Amino acid sequence: MKSVEAFIKKTAIGPDGTDAGVFMRLFKQEMERGAKKEGSSLAMIPTYVFLSGADVRDKCAAAIDMGGTNLRTALVRFDGHRAHLEHFSSRPTPGTEGRLSWQQFIDLLAEAVRPLMEHTDRLGICISFPTTISPDGDGTIQRFTKEVDIEGFEGRRVCRDLAAALGRADLNIKALNDTTAVLLSGLAAGKDSGGLLGLINGTGTNICCQLPCQSLGVSGSGNMIIAVESGGFQPPDRNATDRRLDEATIAPGVYLEEKIVSGAYLGQLCFLALSEAAEAGLFSPESAARIGALTALSTPEMDFFGSGGESALFADKADADRGREIVRAVFARAAKHIALSLAATMDYTLGDRTDITISADGSVLRKSRLFKKYLPEFMAQYAPGRNVEFLMIDDSTIIGTAIGALI
Repeated sequence: MKSVEAFIKKTAIGPDGTDAGVFMRLFKQEMERGAKKEGSSLAMIPTYVFLSGADVRDKCAAAIDMGGTNLRTALVRFDGHRAHLEHFSSRPTPGTEGRLSWQQFIDLLAEAVRPLMEHTDRLGICISFPTTISPDGDGTIQRFTKEVDIEGFEGRRVCRDLAAALGRADLNIKALNDTTAVLLSGLAAGKDSGGLLGLINGTGTNICCQLPCQSLGVSGSGNMIIAVESGGFQPPDRNATDRRLDEATIAPGVYLEEKIVSGAYLGQLCFLALSEAAEAGLFSPESAARIGALTALSTPEMDFFGSGGESALFADKADADRGREIVRAVFARAAKHIALSLAATMDYTLGDRTDITISADGSVLRKSRLFKKYLPEFMAQYAPGRNVEFLMIDDSTIIGTAIGALI
């Protein structure tokens, strides 16, 4: 049996395969280029959400959280900073149960939120699909994903059409993406807006930060929230396993960082690494045959196994121990990438500020035991001297969406 440590080093699937200095330097360079619209793997998308003077105390707004599976609505009231959800409802997202026209889609959104509009003239809508936000706060969906089937949406403005369907020209409606909403949820915990970042790492990944309006060439005072689109970063230390996974996806060559760190891909990265280890002779013939009989592994089952759980893949304890080291290496590298991305974002946007709150959400951050172990360790290593708090609020997207409507 060959050394698993030598295998991890040779294949660069573990955290030591990523040069932290090179990664952070390139990430900051790409942020700079993206902010200046010079062409970058980091899109740095303006959200037209401004935090200067933001105050939601003792106000209320209706919110729609439109995901790829469920459509959630609620009236969100703020008692001071504290958020209370009223009239909460959840139903399948329109278009998940058969094709709809754009007007049918909008009419169903209006039906879902209409009872709430008796209580407020403020409405926020969080859109978890690629969406362009315009300076007036409206949104144009670029494409639907996750099996949502809508036709005729091209070029349509969500807020304008929804207000028309509700018959409420007086409505103040704001469109947001999910990472922006997560960042804003930190205000409901009374956090200082100046030190807020947003992070999602679940099926996909993204970071939101803040930049001064004048540095973006945008009229206004204070800071605007920017969607970094961190999943699109092109990391400098991709290995053969990364390239093998990327080539098998439906969109090779794009969102390369997401394919290293997010829940949609971590299980498959583990599967590919274990398959390569079996081919290299690290496991007994029986364990190698079991691995070879599969075509995929999920992120939750690999997290469970890497955290000390049992797996039927391995014929004996020695093989399981070797496999567990490989899985842990894959998850640790992902956590290191997230930490480096956050540390670079802090350097670029927050200067020497020491107290920072990261409003965070996503299935990997909430559920992965390996991420909960590794991410704080890497944050302490690569953001020294900063007091970083990870804040995970229940219903963060719907609360943040209401905040977006109020500010």
